Amino acid sequence: MVSLRLAPLPLLIMLLAASALAQWDGQMIDDPDGLRVANTETPAAGEATLETEELWRVGGDEGEMLIGVVGELIHDDEGNVYILDGQLSEIQVISPDGEWLTTIGREGEGPGEVRNGGDMFWLPTGQIGVTQYWPGKIVTLRPDGAPGDEFRLPYGKGGSLQTASRGMVTDGGVVLSGSAWVQEDDQSYQLTYLKTFAVDGTEKAHFYEGKRPQAFGNWTFLEERYIDFQRRWAAAPDGRVAAVMEFDRYRIHVWNPDGTVDRIIERPDFEPVKRTGEELERFQVIYDRITSWNPGSSFEVNPNHQTIGQLFFREDGTLWVQNARDQWRTPDGRFTSFDVYDQKGRFVQRIHLD
Repeated sequence: MVSLRLAPLPLLIMLLAASALAQWDGQMIDDPDGLRVANTETPAAGEATLETEELWRVGGDEGEMLIGVVGELIHDDEGNVYILDGQLSEIQVISPDGEWLTTIGREGEGPGEVRNGGDMFWLPTGQIGVTQYWPGKIVTLRPDGAPGDEFRLPYGKGGSLQTASRGMVTDGGVVLSGSAWVQEDDQSYQLTYLKTFAVDGTEKAHFYEGKRPQAFGNWTFLEERYIDFQRRWAAAPDGRVAAVMEFDRYRIHVWNPDGTVDRIIERPDFEPVKRTGEELERFQVIYDRITSWNPGSSFEVNPNHQTIGQLFFREDGTLWVQNARDQWRTPDGRFTSFDVYDQKGRFVQRIHLD
């Protein structure tokens, strides 16, 4: 794992914000579903490249520290970096200078123990929350590694099977995504949700909840339905939440902290990125392994990559989005690129990372 420093951003953001208002050529459209921000493919303030500088390096073939799979990174007020290792089920703590400080957490099923952690975030209590996808739960740890308080998932009653995908904290509480399986009238359903909860598990805001039928045996899985919003959302410092609700369209829903729709950001002319034959085979192998528990079932891989790979808010309220082209078709010498949107949802700049 490498820690990088980017070129100064505040001046860059101020410059793009100043020029974006005059040059933005999209449309604001009032629809029954919410305000639609229809962007063109041309960013209002053009493109910029940020140089990166390596600060320190840990892990790798030559490093003394062993890191399996990095699930998530967070930092504390002192600048220490916490690295969640989803394979080894532990958290490495690194100083701002790259010095190893300690290891907290371990694999298991007891208090403060986790298996295959997928995400990590600070709780309002100052403890660390780690999402365990399956069986779903939130494992809490104190910064010194001691087990933390219990955090209940929303569908804990009735013995429902659950997953926990991602978590983030805003002033309004803990934003969580996950799913649960329920039985109604001899039919199994999968419930998927994106909501804000208090630390005691009380629901505070509702952004989305879906319900779709499931079957054990002889079921056809479609990638565009199987790969949903649960790992493609972000929470802003002001409590707004943005999520990608569709597989093959450049479309982002943005909600206010109370769960009401704020706006929908679109790029209707964005061209999908077709998968190569090798990529199709690779994804087919992965999904066949995932669905092997369901006898007689098949998985249909989409011919295109999902349009949006990841998104996140910066402290200034801008929304940074990585699209499929910048994830899968990056030019040589470039790490990736991000589409940057201002708080009104306008496409203001493309930022490249060398």
